[in-house]
Amino acid sequence: MRRYLSLLPLGLLTSLSHGESPVNLDTIVVTGGGDRSVYDTAQPVTVVGSEELDKNAGDNLGSLLEKLPGVSNAAFGAGVGRPVIRGMSGSRVKILQNGTDTSDLSAMSSDHSPMAEPSAGEQVEIVYGPATLLYGGGAIGGVVNVIDGRIHEIVIPGMNGQVSAKHSTVDDGQHLEAVVDFGKGNWNLHLDGFTREASDYASGESGDIPAGNNSGTIENSDTSGSGGAVGLSWANGRNGFIGGSISTLEYDYAVPNLDGESFRVTPEQIRYDLKGAWTPLTGVIEEWRSELTFNDYEHAETGHRNDDANAPFVDIGLFDKETWEFVTRLRHAEIGGWHGHAGVQYTRQNLELCHDHSGCEGIPSFNDDWDGNIGFNLENSDREGDLYGHDTPMPLTETEQVGVFIVEHRDTSFGSLELGARVDQVTVSADPSSIDPLWRQDDLYYDDYTFTPTTLSAAGTWLIDETQRIGLSIARAQRAPEAPELFWNGDHHATFAFQLDNPDLDVETAHTIDINWIWNTDDSEVRLATYYYQFKDYIYNDLKGVTDPFHGNDVYRHEQEDATFAGAEASWSQQLSENWAFDMSADIVSARLVDGGSLPRTPPASLLMGLDWMSSQWEARAEIRAVAEQTETAENEDNSDGFLMVNASVGYLFMMPSSELTVSLDGRNLTDQYAVNHVSYLKRAAPLPGRDIRLGLRWAF
Repeated sequence: MRRYLSLLPLGLLTSLSHGESPVNLDTIVVTGGGDRSVYDTAQPVTVVGSEELDKNAGDNLGSLLEKLPGVSNAAFGAGVGRPVIRGMSGSRVKILQNGTDTSDLSAMSSDHSPMAEPSAGEQVEIVYGPATLLYGGGAIGGVVNVIDGRIHEIVIPGMNGQVSAKHSTVDDGQHLEAVVDFGKGNWNLHLDGFTREASDYASGESGDIPAGNNSGTIENSDTSGSGGAVGLSWANGRNGFIGGSISTLEYDYAVPNLDGESFRVTPEQIRYDLKGAWTPLTGVIEEWRSELTFNDYEHAETGHRNDDANAPFVDIGLFDKETWEFVTRLRHAEIGGWHGHAGVQYTRQNLELCHDHSGCEGIPSFNDDWDGNIGFNLENSDREGDLYGHDTPMPLTETEQVGVFIVEHRDTSFGSLELGARVDQVTVSADPSSIDPLWRQDDLYYDDYTFTPTTLSAAGTWLIDETQRIGLSIARAQRAPEAPELFWNGDHHATFAFQLDNPDLDVETAHTIDINWIWNTDDSEVRLATYYYQFKDYIYNDLKGVTDPFHGNDVYRHEQEDATFAGAEASWSQQLSENWAFDMSADIVSARLVDGGSLPRTPPASLLMGLDWMSSQWEARAEIRAVAEQTETAENEDNSDGFLMVNASVGYLFMMPSSELTVSLDGRNLTDQYAVNHVSYLKRAAPLPGRDIRLGLRWAF
């Protein structure tokens, strides 16, 4: 049923064929930065605009952003791509849609796709520093905010939109998307939809292929997805706006592996958004904004019943998560030279799951009597002090979080100052009724957990002259452990791994410092940044040197140790002439445990150089991306070879009455280089795609 709902807006959109020409506005403010310019924020916000999103239609969020300095892609085959920022992943990188959490399970496990679709976006922001406190605690790495414009905050007169299609050769992929906005009077209507499908992709064939790695056609790597949304809003330029939207999103992707097993993951989500803002005409309050979101998320992990290759497919794993999120915040007028926001955020998440090799018809329930003691089967699964559960791996959990935050900024004669503070109370409650008593822990194990993470952040800029500025940001940030990190004890078939629980986890604390320099003229821009993060009780998923007793898979456990992250990023863009432009970016990060040893899946150093040419209605680009060998690896982790990829693209714009058509040809990995992504759990099973030629069409009206 959800698939048909998601395709309905797409069908409506493709039937619309006339309207006014679109108006493209420059991105001069940043939503995540508190409505301030990119240049004025102490930690520069990276904004990926609509033009770049159009060029990369069909890419997942991780692959879209991985070319940016400091960003990597925690890929899990072709179907999943979650951004890693400065070597930090999981809950330290918060994924948002229009400022509220996507409420998926992508931070829980690498095989779970983020439910944020870039093809529906108008822009994607990467936010650091004090501004992240507006959207929740624990985002030590940063915030990735996908802005889709489904609820318009200003009146959009007339009608405009676009329809685009793309074909890729490496996986015989097809991608179709459409969006339209219609405004009349104070009302705005938004429709968008997309559908895509791709077969198994092919890896590169040039260069050395490590023994035991997959290569050639990568079996079990096909993907598909679809989604759509309807949004309606009322906007008044003087008093504010109010609006709502309903959106659907679903993916269906196979999981590559070295054993050739057929395994799929099928996440689905229905999201309801209601938000509004009131803008008083006078007084201290400049704006009062509130947002209410409900997410109904479910995904199944599908394989052969009882691991019998001749048996039918069933849902071996089933996850069901419902999330309510409410945030209200005030933006005040100048008080003693300070401007800013203060607000309250409330989130409640309920997570249920099933794990059954014979198939999950729903979430199990065992309401029979239980004496509160450890289960017989679990007690007898002890291996060197660790208990290995094999029934439903995790109890039903409810996580409630209440946060209070304030973010202020002040302009001075030398630059600006920013201050931020946030306090959260996080309560995790567990109910073991979904676990067979034979596999339960004792009753004390399911007691409530309460954490109170607190974050303080300060930043400032110093304007050296009209072209240069220096920014400094320091913070003491905390993150509470999440329910899966505390309670998950069991198989995770999609990752071909066994995850052990750790109920002893506590709040992790980071002390951070970030220094950056920007030089900006009419023809060039240079950005340099260096940072150092010192963690106390850093939570990381440690690969053990053993296999589980049931399937012989790798065993992981979340551990806490002190750690440090240090790195640097650089970018340079230069307008060479009226037609030619050059850009270059690079990054490097070191992530190590204080007691010795590197953290797992640390991104290797990378370099990107590109040359652009534009003339009249033509544009072309050639680029080289180099990724270094990664030898700074964790215990039980393999090194990864470096690689060099060559990409090129060309596009032509046809101007038509009241509309325009863009035709593009995009070549990726033109030398067909074999390469692996060190950040991926599946680097051996799912190497990077080989040579790929993409043909794209985009009609904007």
